[in-house]
Amino acid sequence: MPSHAEPLPADLTALRLALAQGRRQFQGLSLPDLDGVDLDLSNCDLRGACLKAARLGRSHLRQALLEDACLQQALLWGADLSEAKAARSRWHEADLSGGRLQRTDFDAALMHRCCLRGVLAAGSTWRKARLVEVDFRGGLDQLTDLGGADMRQSDLSFALLQGAQLPGANLGGSCLYGASLAEANLSAACLEGCDLRDCDLTGARLEGCRLEGALLPD
Repeated sequence: MPSHAEPLPADLTALRLALAQGRRQFQGLSLPDLDGVDLDLSNCDLRGACLKAARLGRSHLRQALLEDACLQQALLWGADLSEAKAARSRWHEADLSGGRLQRTDFDAALMHRCCLRGVLAAGSTWRKARLVEVDFRGGLDQLTDLGGADMRQSDLSFALLQGAQLPGANLGGSCLYGASLAEANLSAACLEGCDLRDCDLTGARLEGCRLEGALLPD
């Protein structure tokens, strides 16, 4: 926790100064609507921070601690959040399109209607995350990569996953009601226990897919 001698930054200028001084502890920071494009917050402790509607495009949050943080409606297109810890964080309607999310932890995160188009998220974890109406389709120049992602027991109701790359991903026990997986690569993925009857699997690659206990479309 920050000491009394080091109050939390109250604006972007103060935040930049603290970062320049080598400070990385910002637990509980509250800077909604922050305009921090290209900001480097790598390895920062931002647990419980409020960055609602912040503009953080192309920012660096590699290995940042974001547990319980609020980034609702934040703009993080092209940002690097690889290996960040973001369990239980809140991202409703945030835009992370084109972001780097390799090995990022989104366990139990709330991400309703997030834009995650073209993200590179191999090895990421989304266990029990709320991903209702999330857009995982490809971006303008790259397919969404969720290879080896752990999405067990997540809620992907009405999610858009057309063309997404999910080889070896684990979606066991997840809710996929109304989700579109058309043309998705699900080779060697785990869909055990999933109800797929209301999914669009048109053209999806399912070779080697584990389907024990799954309910398949007619």
